[in-house]
Amino acid sequence: MHAALRFGNAPDRQPRVGQSLVELAILIPLLALLLMGGFDASIMVSDKVTSGSAVRQAARLAAELGGSQSNPGATTASIDMQIVRNVMAMAGGMTSSTVSEIDIYVPTSPDGNYQPGVDLVDKYFIRSDGSMTAGTQTFPLSKRKQTPPNETSIGVRLVWTYNAPAGIFPKNMILSDYSVMKAAPILG
Repeated sequence: MHAALRFGNAPDRQPRVGQSLVELAILIPLLALLLMGGFDASIMVSDKVTSGSAVRQAARLAAELGGSQSNPGATTASIDMQIVRNVMAMAGGMTSSTVSEIDIYVPTSPDGNYQPGVDLVDKYFIRSDGSMTAGTQTFPLSKRKQTPPNETSIGVRLVWTYNAPAGIFPKNMILSDYSVMKAAPILG
């Protein structure tokens, strides 16, 4: 009688055979789901950090390169290609994501976020093979002012697609990051 009470069974009941097995069968899929979801989330966070670094570096480069005042013989396409190549080099560290679009724009909203149809923008679409195609081009070098106190803010926006490796997150999540900096001033 003491042995039966010790295992949690009342003396007048039959022992519950297989209860632990049923509990384990319920718990294992939940633990697997949590583990794989954590894996997907950590990869997405890593790609998000890499994307954020890429746009900050590109905005910094765009601010340093400036506009036609500091690059009198340059074309908008040549300056933009330096920025786009910089983003692509940095974004190469994104393990489960593909870059689909890079925008170089002048923000009109106070938070610097890109406003489609409102902001002047140079768009570049990235194909799956890595080649680039120019889209809308409304932000020429002549609009990138560097004379204080009216320096132009230049934003770089990266649009990318996250493909969850473990398949817990939805397929083809489209995310974006942006960074904005003022063009480097030309004094004197």
